[in-house]
Amino acid sequence: MEAAKAPVVMEGEKGESRKKKCRKTWHNGRGGPEEATKHRRLKVLVKKKMCGILAVLGCSDDSQAKRVRVLELSRRQVIFLSLKHRGPDWSGLYQHGDCYLAHQRLAIIDPASGDQPLFNEDKSIVVTVNGEIYNHEELRKKLAHHKFRTGSDCDVIAHLYEEYGEDFVDMLDGIFSFVLLDTRDNSFVVARDAIGVTSLYIGWGLDGSVWISSELKGLNDDCEHFESFPPGHLYSSKSGGFRRWYNPPWFSEAIPSVPYDPLVLRRAFENVRLMTCYPINT
Repeated sequence: MEAAKAPVVMEGEKGESRKKKCRKTWHNGRGGPEEATKHRRLKVLVKKKMCGILAVLGCSDDSQAKRVRVLELSRRQVIFLSLKHRGPDWSGLYQHGDCYLAHQRLAIIDPASGDQPLFNEDKSIVVTVNGEIYNHEELRKKLAHHKFRTGSDCDVIAHLYEEYGEDFVDMLDGIFSFVLLDTRDNSFVVARDAIGVTSLYIGWGLDGSVWISSELKGLNDDCEHFESFPPGHLYSSKSGGFRRWYNPPWFSEAIPSVPYDPLVLRRAFENVRLMTCYPINT
């Protein structure tokens, strides 16, 4: 793809505060605003509600009408049968030349400042992400000389790419799907977590553009061909195809069998996975 010459364009809007909504709707003596917030956050985690992403890369049409179309498709992922099942906190669109990145955010870590897209220091690398990076604090220590703009767990992705290139994906422990745009050469990388916990689809338009979406309804009207993005893979514009990044050592000659405490094991899994800036009740 040719280097982009058009200026960067960003559009976005905040969703209504979930806590404010809880104050409006919590009634019948079932609890106060704080309890409502806890209840809603638990429902979010149990139902695995996630953010929604949509990207159009290498699009020949950079008109205002196209920007409106991409943003409308992004919102369609959120409002389906009148259910906001993806990302009520932030709706935004980023454009750089012939590339569009749209995002619908559900805030879990750093709800105040983690709106997307996310950038590196000079904003030459742009990322839109759906998911959670569980080892983000450990990864930040490896990037001590980098300056982070937010406390979001996904903020490490742009900086890891800047430091390690495409091979950084194997360093991530989490559930994720993301689109990363390197504006220095207008290249991009798309990746999905190891077993495909987060949904992701890829399609190709008649103009040669590559479309990425969290849901099929973001692709079926505009792509001549689309398919599920394979788990544990990345798609690189530099190579023009898929590459498996997840290659675990499955085989082990000795399988240990030792006594264990199920409760301790459960708590260990919860501590590793249930990270959020909101309280959780059971």
